Amino acid sequence: MTPGDTSIVAQESYLAFAGHGRDLLVRVGPEIDAVEFREAALIFLPRWRFVEIPGSDATDIVDIEVTFADHRFRIAAVSWDGGESIAADFNNAANALAGMLIDGILAHEMAFCSLHAAAVEIDGAAVLFTGPSEVGKSTLALRLAARGCRHLADDRILLLSDDAPYRVAGLGLAAKARQPLPPGAELAALLEARWYLTDDSIAYLHLDDDEALGFGDIRPLGSVILPRRNPDLDIAARLEPAQAGDIARSLIEQATSPAGPAAIVVSMTRLAEACQGYILHYRDGAAAADLLLSDLSNKSDG
Repeated sequence: MTPGDTSIVAQESYLAFAGHGRDLLVRVGPEIDAVEFREAALIFLPRWRFVEIPGSDATDIVDIEVTFADHRFRIAAVSWDGGESIAADFNNAANALAGMLIDGILAHEMAFCSLHAAAVEIDGAAVLFTGPSEVGKSTLALRLAARGCRHLADDRILLLSDDAPYRVAGLGLAAKARQPLPPGAELAALLEARWYLTDDSIAYLHLDDDEALGFGDIRPLGSVILPRRNPDLDIAARLEPAQAGDIARSLIEQATSPAGPAAIVVSMTRLAEACQGYILHYRDGAAAADLLLSDLSNKSDG
């Protein structure tokens, strides 16, 4: 059955996605093939726990509605003022749902903020790469994953508290690799072994259970890294301590929270003063990953 197919009597379905404190309930309209939509959701949310609930048992308030009309999907927030997204196919609709679920967690205060950051686990603590787009955050995280570090995030990660001890939580999202890949045999091997879906610009990877953090898994925050890629650097990579103000400025710019700008400024400033912060200058990504693994091992537990 496809959207708009009336040959079978269709019924709406409900998906309950795990949150921090309560589930987020998603209503999938009767005009949508629920099986195909679930399969698409698993592409982008491979470690986000969710279950299907019969319509007769769906007594909770619906948080998100997914409907199909006029040859397009509409993914809309219901339980908060979160707007909507429009998608042309199942995969784009499922990808939009992933973003809407994260917004729902924030809207219902299940986490303090979402950070636009990549992250890996080194010695039991989260090492965050933060900064603007195109500085190499996601690729550095993948390079470290290929070297045996657990992958936590390549786009967004949750900060659960606005006060120490600082803890971050994984979102169970598929890892993403930009195409074409930067040079590096370890990246090519990881992509070949773990790729699940690819389009013109991004490959979605499904890492094994021991290679990635699942949804709701929590790690203490150890270090924050500000990548600075420079093709003219005189050495392959250099790691130096960062000023707390530089770390705070980057975190403030990359944080999203319903608590508002003033609370973000206070919390990110406090976090930057409490954690280890570094600037990573590099021209060679593989050398940068080796340097990070060497220098941060046994130093990332705060």
